[in-house]
Amino acid sequence: MDKRERLQFIIDTLRQQESIKVSDIIDVLNIERTTAYRDFRELIQEDKIEEIAKWKYILKESPLDYLKIPFFKRDKKIYNFDFLWNYIPNQTSFFTWKQRKILENSLINIDINTDFYFHNKRLIELTLIDLSFASSYLEWNTYDYLDTEVLIKYNEIAKEKTVDDTQMVLNHKKCIEYMLHYKKELPYSKQTFFEIHSLLWEKLLPKEHLWVIRNRVVEIWASTYAPLDNKFQLEEQFDIFLRKLSEIQNPFEQSLFILVFVPYFQIFMDINKRTSRMSANLPLLKHNLPLISFLAVDKRDYITAILAIYELNDTSLLRDIFVDNYILNMRRYI
Repeated sequence: MDKRERLQFIIDTLRQQESIKVSDIIDVLNIERTTAYRDFRELIQEDKIEEIAKWKYILKESPLDYLKIPFFKRDKKIYNFDFLWNYIPNQTSFFTWKQRKILENSLINIDINTDFYFHNKRLIELTLIDLSFASSYLEWNTYDYLDTEVLIKYNEIAKEKTVDDTQMVLNHKKCIEYMLHYKKELPYSKQTFFEIHSLLWEKLLPKEHLWVIRNRVVEIWASTYAPLDNKFQLEEQFDIFLRKLSEIQNPFEQSLFILVFVPYFQIFMDINKRTSRMSANLPLLKHNLPLISFLAVDKRDYITAILAIYELNDTSLLRDIFVDNYILNMRRYI
């Protein structure tokens, strides 16, 4: 394990048990005592653990404990430049070692040299319905699964649904079809993210906010997080993000990297989370893997995970959602 993996292993172990000693980690990881001491000191400096006895530690605070505090009582959080800067492609990982193995093992029955969706009309249709429904549901859309299926398969609008709710589902469908068709040709570029965003935005919001990086202040509902309000800094951060994204070799890591940082940037005036959920599937498509549908994701769990990223730069909740949902995906699509 490299250092980042060791640090994450310590945090994950503390989430499963009340306390831990340095000697426990030395024995489990078979590392030098000086290395273990340095790892624990770094976690203390990052304010993630605290010492309760000599060389005995507890987790300082879980994101769920922190988010139980009403947002109007939490300290204000500003954009953290180090969050992106400290991420080193192919060295840093948002997943635990165990989770990476779980994801790798899920691919045993998949031929990664063959397009997973090639000429499989039933699977494409199922994916369109699943992802359009699930992502819209996370935006409080009132279409249920059956409504979504009928709309996508037969273009029949559900009764007593708003025009915006119907349009949101159709925009998702169009966006997924676009990615399925052009997946190999789409680079990790501003153009690609702008295109995905524009497909999701169609007929929902003013056109003046299309194809441009946000140049106004945005406020996050029920959060103390204040995103960058400088367009030039946003552009610079987005460029760094695109470069690092292109360098990451693991498609699952690329996918989670997108899910984490696109909402964190708030690069657009609106529809940032939707853009992240759709574009997060691009690395999977490029590697001939099934999409992640978010079909079994609970709204509250998802919002909580995003808030943990905004205010704590803690990706643990979102990464757990990703792994759990992707494994469910595999059972559904394979």
